[in-house]
Amino acid sequence: MKKYIYLILLFILVIGLIARIIFCVQFSKTLYYRYPILDAKIYDEIARNVASGKLIQDKAFFMGPLYPYSLGAIYAIFGHTDLVPRIIQMILGLGCCILLFFIGRSLFSPTVGLCASAMYAIYKPVLFYEQIILSETLMAFFIVLFFFLLIQICKKKNYGWWIVSGLFFGFVALLRGNVILFIPVLLIWFFINGYEKSKSPNAIFRNSIWKMIFFSAGFLISILPATIHNYLAEKDFVLITSNAGFNLFIGNNERASGFFYLPPQFNWEQDPNGSRAFERALRKSPIKSSEVSRFWGEKAYKFIKENPTTFIKLLAIKFYLFWGAFEIPQIYNIYEMKAFIPILKFPLANYTIIAPLAFLGLIISLFKSDKKRILLVLFVITYILSLLPFFITARFRIPIIPVLCLFAGYTVVNIIEALKGNQLKEGIIYVFAILVLLLVFNNRKSYSGENDAKAQFHNMLGLLYQSDGQSSNAIAEYEKAITFVQLPGAYANLANLYYERKEFDKAIVYYSNATRLNPEDARLYFNLGQAYLYTHKLDEARVSFEKAISIDAKIQPIIYYNLALLYKGKGEREKAINAIKAYLNMCPDDKKATEFLSQLNSEMP
Repeated sequence: MKKYIYLILLFILVIGLIARIIFCVQFSKTLYYRYPILDAKIYDEIARNVASGKLIQDKAFFMGPLYPYSLGAIYAIFGHTDLVPRIIQMILGLGCCILLFFIGRSLFSPTVGLCASAMYAIYKPVLFYEQIILSETLMAFFIVLFFFLLIQICKKKNYGWWIVSGLFFGFVALLRGNVILFIPVLLIWFFINGYEKSKSPNAIFRNSIWKMIFFSAGFLISILPATIHNYLAEKDFVLITSNAGFNLFIGNNERASGFFYLPPQFNWEQDPNGSRAFERALRKSPIKSSEVSRFWGEKAYKFIKENPTTFIKLLAIKFYLFWGAFEIPQIYNIYEMKAFIPILKFPLANYTIIAPLAFLGLIISLFKSDKKRILLVLFVITYILSLLPFFITARFRIPIIPVLCLFAGYTVVNIIEALKGNQLKEGIIYVFAILVLLLVFNNRKSYSGENDAKAQFHNMLGLLYQSDGQSSNAIAEYEKAITFVQLPGAYANLANLYYERKEFDKAIVYYSNATRLNPEDARLYFNLGQAYLYTHKLDEARVSFEKAISIDAKIQPIIYYNLALLYKGKGEREKAINAIKAYLNMCPDDKKATEFLSQLNSEMP
């Protein structure tokens, strides 16, 4: 085995490469390849700004900045390319396989390292997300690289290396800030465990303190550019990102269920942090990102304070959802994507197998404790705890999958060794425990949002078809979405498409359905009013416009111009004057509107 260990690793990498090439080829034939959506679209837009030289964005970072800035560097070198970022992410995935082998060999055994590498090489969701313009692949790589460096650094006496480890952990935090919860645990671990053998307790104490100081310095150096950026963008203190309060609210409100659910009044593309809703609530503008986060955070804390039992229940549900076999969709639905990516139907490694093996491996590691290995256990624990106050989705598990593969491999090796040796009873216990965990973690039927997820999938696919000019296919997908759930977005998208095609009567029907399901969306009433105008239903148009303004006074400047015309037509000149003044406050250089206001004033008695 030892003689051929690197040949086996090479074979694993070749299989992993082949799987990744097949995924890339099949994914490239889908519309998702050319049209990034939601988070991916935001990352792509920031990256384009960075590539064009705009390093300071308009707002403080809402999502981790390292990924879009790395993507921007790629765009700056290679142009706006679809393929290069995916090639790099595939390379990072294979890099994780290599690093997992060496980590496994150092902390467990070479066999464990090979098992972990093999699992990760053909892990289906990992292969899928390496094709998506999202931060999960890069975050997984930096987590594995951090632990690899930590193992190497512990063998060195140069404290400067601890700055390097802090820098790399800072990179992880710049991708998703929830990992900061691990830092206190890590610092305590530095303090308790001194790797340098010394007879003097004082020397060990000093060594631990210096490690803590240098690691913390490296971490702060790493995240400082993000903090500076946020201050330059808004003159506001935001350490890394401003999404904590909003995500806490998503995970803790009257409708919270443990997974991501965006309240219907929010528009993820136009208002990703909920600032417009906050502005409408306080009738204040502009609002800083930290204020928005604090606003949603306070609403979440209020819910938790008033509903402590529900909060605890939600934590338990989210813990179960994290370990559950079902890949909970948020942006992409891996189950529905099988229709476009045939390799997803293959029996590759998946969470159904990895989760019970990893869970048992964590338990075995706690009983067979090792001061280096226990740090991996603590990282898994703190990572899960950092997600529980918020919500669980399939993509949030991707960064921790490499570490889980190590513990899954550890379980496999323990079972093999027990069954081969004289520990048959122990081996049978392990196998029985895995079967029980397989049964317990099978949560597909307990996921209540599957129909909603299918509706969202077909609605999003409709948007992609519409972007690609395939309106007939778009209509079919929107209508299919509605068969699963009466989704306001699908009705609105159908209405928008018919509006573009100048089929205003159909647009009115679908806008009306959308407003019925989502009566707090000002855009829907504005669009409905515009459709009524084109069908000469002026009274209905006025009612729709007034409703839109009552929800969001800044919905569109043109709404006030239209209202002014409608009021004038009804002889309500004072209302017309107020409306055109409101329009001019937003568009002061419009000469036609200025002349209209003069005309109205001259007609007043």
